[in-house]
Amino acid sequence: MNDESPLLGRCPSSNSLPSRSEELTTKESQVDHTQRRRLSPTHVSDAHALLSNTSNSENLTHVRPLLIRFGSSFFEPFRDESGSSQSVRGGLSSIAIAGTILGVFMPKNATLPTPWYRVVSSMLGYTYFLAWSVSFYPQIVANYQRGSTVGLSSDFSTINHVGYICYSIYTTSFFWSQDVNALFKERYGQDAKITVQSNDVAFALHALVLSFVWVFQIFYFGGFKMQGLTLSIRFAIVGITLICSGVALSIKAGWTDLSWLDFLYLLSLVKVLITITKYVPQVLLNIRRKSTVGWSIWNVTLDVMGGSLSMMQLVLDSVDLEDWTGITGNLAKLGLSVVTIVFDAIFLFQHYVLYRHSESGSSVVV
Repeated sequence: MNDESPLLGRCPSSNSLPSRSEELTTKESQVDHTQRRRLSPTHVSDAHALLSNTSNSENLTHVRPLLIRFGSSFFEPFRDESGSSQSVRGGLSSIAIAGTILGVFMPKNATLPTPWYRVVSSMLGYTYFLAWSVSFYPQIVANYQRGSTVGLSSDFSTINHVGYICYSIYTTSFFWSQDVNALFKERYGQDAKITVQSNDVAFALHALVLSFVWVFQIFYFGGFKMQGLTLSIRFAIVGITLICSGVALSIKAGWTDLSWLDFLYLLSLVKVLITITKYVPQVLLNIRRKSTVGWSIWNVTLDVMGGSLSMMQLVLDSVDLEDWTGITGNLAKLGLSVVTIVFDAIFLFQHYVLYRHSESGSSVVV
């Protein structure tokens, strides 16, 4: 048969036609060749970056819930007023983690001879700083939310602010004054080291501001009208002012053999005495009301944490320095820690045992 047609011309034979599978193979080869040609080193690096970003996204997916949980626990003291054991554990653990991280990255005490212990001391210091600093906020938040300072002793708050005025002058002078440093070495020896650290100064100044906020809230919400300062607190404030001013004036005028170092020790003694006595009005107020409502239990739990770590840092610093003048020369810090822990134990007993069921009818969940 003739393969040619007058209309179509010569038809190719069936053997010369490519099969369907051959066509597909050819196209795949072309596509593969084109893709290889397009996959430059830049594209390869982009592919690796995409895979890396995908891996990072998966990691963030796992980390994000932990960060949310950590943040929620850290702010627990600002939301919870019951002081339940679960919220206390979460809150204190989060503050411990945050303080540890802060201590790692903040400046270290170069006078400590052991390099690794400088990090430990910094972690202890900034954790106690964070605990004691945060302890002021729950009361401020509670006062604001309630629109009242009923349950918060005006005597305690006012004398507390006076104490932090003394403590701020004490810590800042020891930390920054070269004259005070020289007087300290002259009295205790050239090898003696001042154990006041940056976290001590940061806490003192922070506490000074926030203790003033407490007093201002009492004034703003009419707390002084409902519960004015007792006569004993008024006499104490006037007496402290006159004595400290008189001693400072005598040193300045050269009327006494006392030095500015002695003046600072006087301020530290005033602070310790105030700390011993300032909690008494709050303890008595809780007894009279048979309730701790209005007195944030977070003040107490964070106080215990801060006081314990502060004492631990002071003792361990002295051990590392092999110099116990770090304690005898910084009695204010030691005294604050001991007194704070003792009174906090009383407050915890009142809140969780004596007045577990408050007069408002609410129960404390433990």
